[in-house]
Amino acid sequence: MHLMVRPTRKPLHGELLVPPSKYHVHRALILASLADGTSRIKGVSDARHVQYTVRLLRDLGTRIDVEGDTYVVRGGRYRPRRATVTAGSSGTTLYFMLGLAALAEAPVTVTGQKYFRRRPVGPLLDALRQLGVSLDSADGCPPVHVTPGRPTGGRVVIPGTLSQWISGLLLLAPFATGPTVVEVRGELNERPYVELTVAMMRRFGLRVSVSGDWRRFEIEPGQSARPADLTLPPDIGSAAFGIAAAALHPSDVLLRGITRLDGDPHDHPEIGLLDVLRRMGVPMTVDPAAGGVRIRHDGTRLRGTTVDCREVPDMLPVLSTLAALAEGETVFEHVGHVRLKESDRVTAMLQLNAMGADLTLEGDRLRVRGVPTLTGARLSSYNDHRILMSLALAGTRAHGVTSLTYPQAYRISYPGFLSDLTGLGLRLSVEQGRAPASPASPSEHLRYWAAHRPADTALVDVRDGYDTEITWRELDQRVDRAAATLLALGVRPGESVAYQLPNWAEFVEVSLAALRIGAVCCPLMPILRQREMAFALRRSGARVLLIADSFRNRDHRRETESWFAEDPAGRARVRHVAVVSADGEEVELPADGSGPAWHDWGATTAAAHVDREALAARRPASDALAQLLFTSGTTGEPKGVLHRNDTLGHAARLQAERLGLDDRDVVFVPSPLAHQTGFLYGMWLAVALGVPQVVQAHWNPRTALRAVAEHGATFVQAATPFLADLLKEVEAGERTARTLRTFVVTGAAVPRNLAERATSVLGTAICGAFGTTETCLGSLSAPDDPPEKAWGTDGRAMSGVGLRVTDDAGQALPAGLEGNFEVRSPTGFVGYLDRPDLTAEAWTADGWYRTGDLAVIDSDGYVRITGRVKDVINRGGEKVPVAEIEELLHQHPSVDEVAVVGTPDERLGERACAFVSLVDGADLDLEAMRKYLDHHQVSKHYWPERLELVDRLPRNPAGKVQKFVLRQWAEARCAPALQEQKA
Repeated sequence: MHLMVRPTRKPLHGELLVPPSKYHVHRALILASLADGTSRIKGVSDARHVQYTVRLLRDLGTRIDVEGDTYVVRGGRYRPRRATVTAGSSGTTLYFMLGLAALAEAPVTVTGQKYFRRRPVGPLLDALRQLGVSLDSADGCPPVHVTPGRPTGGRVVIPGTLSQWISGLLLLAPFATGPTVVEVRGELNERPYVELTVAMMRRFGLRVSVSGDWRRFEIEPGQSARPADLTLPPDIGSAAFGIAAAALHPSDVLLRGITRLDGDPHDHPEIGLLDVLRRMGVPMTVDPAAGGVRIRHDGTRLRGTTVDCREVPDMLPVLSTLAALAEGETVFEHVGHVRLKESDRVTAMLQLNAMGADLTLEGDRLRVRGVPTLTGARLSSYNDHRILMSLALAGTRAHGVTSLTYPQAYRISYPGFLSDLTGLGLRLSVEQGRAPASPASPSEHLRYWAAHRPADTALVDVRDGYDTEITWRELDQRVDRAAATLLALGVRPGESVAYQLPNWAEFVEVSLAALRIGAVCCPLMPILRQREMAFALRRSGARVLLIADSFRNRDHRRETESWFAEDPAGRARVRHVAVVSADGEEVELPADGSGPAWHDWGATTAAAHVDREALAARRPASDALAQLLFTSGTTGEPKGVLHRNDTLGHAARLQAERLGLDDRDVVFVPSPLAHQTGFLYGMWLAVALGVPQVVQAHWNPRTALRAVAEHGATFVQAATPFLADLLKEVEAGERTARTLRTFVVTGAAVPRNLAERATSVLGTAICGAFGTTETCLGSLSAPDDPPEKAWGTDGRAMSGVGLRVTDDAGQALPAGLEGNFEVRSPTGFVGYLDRPDLTAEAWTADGWYRTGDLAVIDSDGYVRITGRVKDVINRGGEKVPVAEIEELLHQHPSVDEVAVVGTPDERLGERACAFVSLVDGADLDLEAMRKYLDHHQVSKHYWPERLELVDRLPRNPAGKVQKFVLRQWAEARCAPALQEQKA
């Protein structure tokens, strides 16, 4: 993907709300984390660099909540939740926290993103060692291992190259056991940023004495930070891009939030930018009535000036763009340290010359001679937010189209850049552009990880007796051999490969192999038998079928051989059956006959000849079909749901963004890989993130808990029973699940008492979600949502997804009313295989998918599924609130599981029947249940009128209660009473 920039010809008009200053946010959050008590910081920032600071502090044990537009920080001792914490790509976070990590109660390794691990921090590390901090770095770059212990203080000398080095020392010094003196050697760059650090420290009660030239600092030992409440000022650095856009074009633009054009660095370290802009001729005036700065510009060219980059180093990129189109010459003095930022920003801006500009680097000086116009070009942003935004503005004044790499880099500091600037009239969009396409499937991600992290763990196959670990290189090689085997068996692009396999490594291998050659994955649940298998094979048209030799006391090989012989038509086009061994031993194959050819999958793939060029030639397009999943068919024949590569990839990305999943996570997959939960939100997600996936075929909570602990699993998506079983195992005292950070519960809303216990006992964020095979996840809560929203609902809409509730006439209902739940999503399916009639029925006339569920959407946008349309119990015209009754009964101390269904009734139409499985040793009868509901003031009309005790509720392999089975049970048990009524 590229950021595509097209020339803007029309005047700009509109207003922008300037976000809060990220410079203040970083410092305020860090100082609040050190203050024992609660601080409230008004001015929440969406900037990714700020999010890195928040995440690192949370990993050190600081509680940071977001309440509206305010951070609520509960500071105190650092009690690390992780042995390794990352600053991401934020230099400020890295430099400030390297020393402060010594205040933690346990050793901590501080690292950053890959390219940060090449960033030299030797002078800062040397200075920290002079203060008595015990740390270690292999090459003077991150990662840095920090041993806990307060610094001793002393005299330390630091180069003035980067202000963040000085600020990092100042932030740590008050907590030393002895007095500290910090002296700056050589050129002092970025003094305003140091002034801001000192001013913010004083706001939190820390004392710093400063010399008049800001080159010597004296700090008393043994200080304590005090909590503070403060409101953060607007971010001049973000406002610079709105101002620059208005200055490059005829415009009438208001930047709301900036109320003055002068001030000192205590207000904002980049306040000096406004003076530079005025010298260049940008017509800015304060509009008190509107609460901002207004720019009315007729398009006249700006004029050149001289800029000292020691004062406004981060502004060089955007000022370079303005200078490139200004009259005369602009000279940027003292640019050396600007080359040490997220990229070499001086060299990066020399790309303007490719657009026809005239920039010359002369030692420590950048000279820009203005030109009247530019030409569109293909440029690199170097994944640097300021470079991307600055070159994008240049492209709006160019002839032709400009494309920029790393189109999302602006999110690092100014997440609203794209929407704000396009709102003014600029023509910016993220498109495929002329760049190579992004990975079309996880098999291409696999190629990348195999090349860049070959020895890291990619997959763990968990069995009750042992685990098997597979590296990225090994997995890639296995997938190559599997793909070559499929080609040799005649599989063609767009053709389905059917496989009935448990959660074994071979499932992942076959899936990625099919995707690598452009085939369609058609996984089939291991529980399916002849009728369902025959239907799926006929409908899919698969010529290759893979099966396990045996699993869960079933001999799949013999069963398949038998029904193929009995029902030749049932195997449809199948020409090859490959058998996967459960234990890696040689497979006994049937004798040759008139049926399909049989193969030992392990032996066949081991002997396969791999032609990488032939495999590469089969690389699928991003919009190629990737998956065929058959629904359970509980309401009729199974439906074959078709999905594309790009929609599945987008769905996985949406979840990762909502939950904050990244390359530090480990994905646990106990849900069947043949179900969308396991396939997409387990296997696909893990490969896309480049993290280990831990797959478990036979559900055993004790084995699961061991696997979570031993392999450091951090994320799992599964149904409620998986969560309940894990919780019971931990409560039994066997093990802990301390690494598990996020558990997304799907299939049904998690009962409140279960979620509360799980949150407390497991220490895991429980998140509600709603999704279908057809649409993937449509709603999902986030770990930092309020608890009653996070696990008390089915989440809120994913980015770009529309949710609505309608009445039976199709009219949208307001918040708080129950109705038919409908979804409009960019991750929707292509259609039902060979059933255009069913596909058409699934969609409303205006393009919304009919889920078949009933739901309520509250005023905050959170969804609560109240039942299936077909599950509604209509008792004499009164609709029983099934979900509420189930939730209430689940809280009864005797109840382990509960589901309420309707039973036929001659007079009322339906009556409610509660199926309950009890806690071990507990007892419950109908009268006790009624007294319980009466005590909770539930209307008698809603009371279940039958109680059936069962050992366990019937569930499908994904853990969802099969209410159609319960209705069959209820009708069978109620049949005699119904006959008496009729008589």
